[in-house]
Amino acid sequence: MSTAATLRRALAVVRPRCGRSPRGRFLTRSYSEGVRRTTKAVRKTAIHRGFWVETESPSSWTVESSSESLLSESELISLGHPELRQPVLLHRPWLRDACQCDVCVDPSSGQKRFATVDVPGDLPVSNAVRCEDGSLEITWENDFHTHGTHVSRYPRQEIEAYFSKRENDPQKRRLWDREVLESLNPFYGYTEFMDGKADYLSAMATLRSHGAIFLRNVPLSKHCVELLAFKIGILQHTFYGKSWDVWSKPDAENVAYTSSYLGLHQDLLYMGDPPRIQLLHCLKNTCQGGESLFSDGLRAGSQLKSGFPHMLGPLAKQRVGYHYQKGEHHYHRDRTILNEYSGAAYWSPPFQTPWQPLKKTPKGIEHYKAWKEAARKFKSLLEQEEYVYEYKMKEGECAIFDNLRVLHGRRQFDTSTGERWLRGAYVGNDSFKGKLHSLNNALPRAQYPHIVEQAMGLLRT
Repeated sequence: MSTAATLRRALAVVRPRCGRSPRGRFLTRSYSEGVRRTTKAVRKTAIHRGFWVETESPSSWTVESSSESLLSESELISLGHPELRQPVLLHRPWLRDACQCDVCVDPSSGQKRFATVDVPGDLPVSNAVRCEDGSLEITWENDFHTHGTHVSRYPRQEIEAYFSKRENDPQKRRLWDREVLESLNPFYGYTEFMDGKADYLSAMATLRSHGAIFLRNVPLSKHCVELLAFKIGILQHTFYGKSWDVWSKPDAENVAYTSSYLGLHQDLLYMGDPPRIQLLHCLKNTCQGGESLFSDGLRAGSQLKSGFPHMLGPLAKQRVGYHYQKGEHHYHRDRTILNEYSGAAYWSPPFQTPWQPLKKTPKGIEHYKAWKEAARKFKSLLEQEEYVYEYKMKEGECAIFDNLRVLHGRRQFDTSTGERWLRGAYVGNDSFKGKLHSLNNALPRAQYPHIVEQAMGLLRT
């Protein structure tokens, strides 16, 4: 099969089954006639956005609703765009509910002054106009909340988002193998990172796009890893504590606390809310061996999904059990290896339960065999030498990586030749996403090829 044919097949696999608007917006599109097939941007977007459309010029929208329709009992307000044959239709109750003026949202607490269900279905509108700054202004008559005329203004960036890419577009993520990460050389200085300026923003943008960065010249204090974590989000306290040591010790309660080889894995998959970001601060590393290993799980999952689509089903449906049982700490969680829609990959063989979920029927056994074949392929996509970034951390360096994307491990080391001591900490998923959101406008922006194109470009047979 030609490369072009393989890519077309891969793109067909990721085509969504239904169309949804970004951020759960309630709006409608007539997709069958609403997209001009000659619009390159729209064609490209349709690959992964279904009914959602992207225009070349998001700011070129206009209000199409007439004065008569505004005063009618219609529940819709129509926005037109020269690149679209059909308008974007905004639901009036949804639009009224989204008003963020001080009358509707308390300016001190940021909390709404009414519930969504309080908004009635019949909402008379006397005027809908595009303002000079690109915002949309709606004048409501006999408003349910103010009992008079009420004016709502919706920011330009919100309206233009109906015609442009979502902020969490997959093209903001860059898949990588060893060569890509070595070329990127994602190392930053500790002082520059902590001052919160250009290098910090560049590092955070790389952490978002690639899922891994490294800091140098970090002070050799066991508390520094916690200070670093607070620049990324909020520390996620686990049964290991706010931060924890990684060193070899007898009767270790975790394979990480031995000197043995530790295969690629993600931490705490046996918990309901695994940490998003992991930090590992190197305090000592004078022994032979102990090189750190990293591999992009998003890349491996995307490659399998694109190049071997027949293996997607078993990994997206068959669950794997993970557990931790030591002392008073007992945790268990079942997960699929791949999430078909988000692209997330979960892989942590050292913490698998001995008895994996299996239907004791001929069909169940066949499913298990198919799963095992697909899992073996996924493992090879993680562990092939050209896909693994290997680096022996030096004292004063800190690895920071996305635990829900980047798998990590280490080579065996010899404690008779020196010491190896890392200090670790976690940052929760919600707090990291919140930090990225707060920095969004300041972060350097980069656009990458469609994630399927990236996966196919990095695929080795």
